[in-house]
Amino acid sequence: MGALTHLLDWLERRVKPVAKRTYHRPIIEIARAWRHQLSHLCTIGVTGSAGKTSTKDLLHAALATHYRTNKSSDSDNQLYDIARTLLRTGPHTEFCVQEVGASAPGRFGPMLALLKPRVGVVTTIGTDHRKSFRSAQGVALEKAKLIACLPPEGIAVLNADDPLVAATASNCRARIVTYGLRQDADYCAESVSEGWPQRLAVRIRHRNEVIQVQTRLLPGYQVTSVLAAIATAHSLGVPLAQAALGLSGHEPPLGRMSVQLTERGVTFIRDDIKAPEWSLLKAIQYIAQAQAARRLIVIGTISDGGGKGQLYRAGVQAALAAADRVVLVGERAAAAARRLDTAGGRLIAFATVSDAARWLDGFAQAGDLVLLKGSNRADHLARMALNIDRPVHCWRSRCSRNILCDRCRLIRTPAAP
Repeated sequence: MGALTHLLDWLERRVKPVAKRTYHRPIIEIARAWRHQLSHLCTIGVTGSAGKTSTKDLLHAALATHYRTNKSSDSDNQLYDIARTLLRTGPHTEFCVQEVGASAPGRFGPMLALLKPRVGVVTTIGTDHRKSFRSAQGVALEKAKLIACLPPEGIAVLNADDPLVAATASNCRARIVTYGLRQDADYCAESVSEGWPQRLAVRIRHRNEVIQVQTRLLPGYQVTSVLAAIATAHSLGVPLAQAALGLSGHEPPLGRMSVQLTERGVTFIRDDIKAPEWSLLKAIQYIAQAQAARRLIVIGTISDGGGKGQLYRAGVQAALAAADRVVLVGERAAAAARRLDTAGGRLIAFATVSDAARWLDGFAQAGDLVLLKGSNRADHLARMALNIDRPVHCWRSRCSRNILCDRCRLIRTPAAP
């Protein structure tokens, strides 16, 4: 399978998106046949509106201390991505951790049929893809399919703090394991560290055993992912202390509340992969509690808006209360700033990322803490952080590449907005 996966990597880099459909279907069928050969393999599906990628990576780190384990790449969570993960899974692999996502109703069925999960993990239920699912309840119905398909000998690992996640247990045949801040959760967070510049430390109780988990993640914001990973790994036979050790050196995925330190002493917290409305306030609340010389918040495109901008306006107002400067980026940023600026010039708007980056390059100084909150597909806000130390030359306003600019070979290629 190694030669096939190398070929697929080459095709993904070279072939245009429209042409990729010609080979996706046969590859999925090859993966289906290979999955039948992996009868001993325990596949783990991880889903939720937030925290999927972090949970998947943390769980892999914990399981890998004890077992031969594979995982899906980055945030790859669709049918073809599952096929590629399976084709990278060797015959002696014991566990495979796969992120599973759905942008519309009905997408989970084919993915679960291919993956055949024995363990299902659900993080949170939000309102991502609001146009397709209409409501959080609609999202929950799709996510619940992961739990409903588990075999009786399987395990469902559920967030006890989220009522919609807890409700997915109603059609579950597998053993149920819960985690959360609730005292009655099987894996309960008794204490959580608070605020920047600390990193997340969680004291977790399971029955009569208590363990302190020190991570490289940011406090509070990603505690759900840590609890989910610990609960799942321990339920699959990894000792608690060993699971905690596996998590301790893991850095957050790039663009998901990840930390970028610059040579000029400006620190960026990057939450710039995706930005559903409901996640905006969470990121702002974290910055509000941070200790820094100056706090700056940059807000780009906020997706899945269903409240006619109420949450966006509330987010901007919360940002003004939390930060010394708030920067809005986008075609409608100036109009929003005129309506919302009651802070005496602390709210600044730019139509393009290049203009915002130019301003930030002149304004930022050592000791500043800057939150980047936006959608990578729409904004590519990462360029604002990269430009602080090294001039960025690519300032395309629209880009078809849905990869982070850090990983893009075009970042040093001149391109006007």
